[in-house]
Amino acid sequence: MRGKVSVAILNEQTAALENATVELLRSKDSGLVKSALTDKNGIAEMENVKTGSYFLKATMVGYSNTYSPFFDLTAEKPVITITSLAMLQKAGSELQGVTVTGKKPFIQRLNDRIVVNVENSIVSAGSSALDVLERSPGITVDQNDAVSLRGRAGVIIMIDGKPSPMTGADLANYLRGLPSNAIERIDIITNPSASAFVYRKPIFRYILPLHYKVHDLNWMISKLFIH
Repeated sequence: MRGKVSVAILNEQTAALENATVELLRSKDSGLVKSALTDKNGIAEMENVKTGSYFLKATMVGYSNTYSPFFDLTAEKPVITITSLAMLQKAGSELQGVTVTGKKPFIQRLNDRIVVNVENSIVSAGSSALDVLERSPGITVDQNDAVSLRGRAGVIIMIDGKPSPMTGADLANYLRGLPSNAIERIDIITNPSASAFVYRKPIFRYILPLHYKVHDLNWMISKLFIH
């Protein structure tokens, strides 16, 4: 049984906060299950969530981390809606003496994509590339390991700009065998231009580039594209 969790993230003046990162965490061990970014209305939604006990964590630059109460997603109650979760802005004194380290945020919304910075983040803890995909915003991996984005199936894997010959179980096994700590980031692009591809196809719906590292004589960066 799968369900859906949604939440509205607000500030102290009850105004919607856009681009806040929301993490769905297991109650028993705080393990990451799913992540999302809030939209312009402050809403974050996570679908295809297994039944269980969870809580939410909301983070945003300039605001203190905020947590929801525990809740249970069950067959009897498959939809959980948290109407408001208020984030408090950090006081000026809390920001004094802060050292900027240049660490990238877990999730970034850019003009044409959402970037999940997998390297050194909670999303990559002890998992595979397939697990990382399932925890990323808008991505669903079903019981047959089929990957879809925003409910749309039929993705094509592209490695170094070329379509992978792997499909179905072979593709799932490849992603399951690729360790998450080998992935640097995932780019989720819902409206890619044709120029984003070396491989040409009449209609492009989505592209998810997974930038991963290959250990040879030196660290090398390659790209795993999912369309």
